[in-house]
Amino acid sequence: MKLALFASLTVALTVIASSTSGQTPATVPAPSAQIVRLARAARDADLRGDWAGLLRSHAAFEALRVSPAEQPWVDYYLGYVDWRQSSLAYMGEGFGGWAGLLQQASDHLARAVAAAPEMTEARLLLGFVDATLVATNPKRAGELGPRVRENMQRAVAEAPDNPRVKFLSAMLAFFSASGSREAKDSSLKAWEEAARSFPAHPVAGAPEWGRAESWAWLGAALLSDGNPAGARAALERAVADRKDFWWAREIALPQALHSRLGHAGGA
Repeated sequence: MKLALFASLTVALTVIASSTSGQTPATVPAPSAQIVRLARAARDADLRGDWAGLLRSHAAFEALRVSPAEQPWVDYYLGYVDWRQSSLAYMGEGFGGWAGLLQQASDHLARAVAAAPEMTEARLLLGFVDATLVATNPKRAGELGPRVRENMQRAVAEAPDNPRVKFLSAMLAFFSASGSREAKDSSLKAWEEAARSFPAHPVAGAPEWGRAESWAWLGAALLSDGNPAGARAALERAVADRKDFWWAREIALPQALHSRLGHAGGA
């Protein structure tokens, strides 16, 4: 994912309102061991920048024949793979390839939410993907804004302690177009707290993505915000967590190091 991608999210935040609280989520059946195995392979491919691996993961999920109770998890992970492929497409093709895959991700995630309204993880990712779609085309704010608002509000209300909920909420808040310096600093603090809140070992049945990603994308945000030292520290945390995280290791961290040296040289 290019560092410039984060800046485009500023438009999307204009459609998100403040969250409510106090709701108790229903439970969703845990995914099968087969789904978990395929999901882990998809995340590995994403962190390694393996486009072919992501294609294989997508095909494997499409080929699964599961019960109606498990189908929302299949749709969730199809959306996840499309979302992660969209980042690679952005680097290779720009907005065109990015938006097309984001739309596919949105469609899969919307099916998961329609089939399992209590599936907070699907609501969260759908809200984030839709907000990013607005960033690719601000004219869609009127169409997608209400769904973004509903899904993000419900995700926060239903699972305020979920580290992915805290992470994506803070990420979106940081890139709010109307955010003041104080608000940005607050969201960066919340983002770091979210990154620290991920468990050392994934919770059984829950999606595994987020721990290394939260640190890496925080590093990119800090770099864009003129804090190369903070960016380096966050990116080093990401690489320490996943040494095969190619984007953090090969692209973002060298940029943070170069930027830091440039600041030092000009001081």
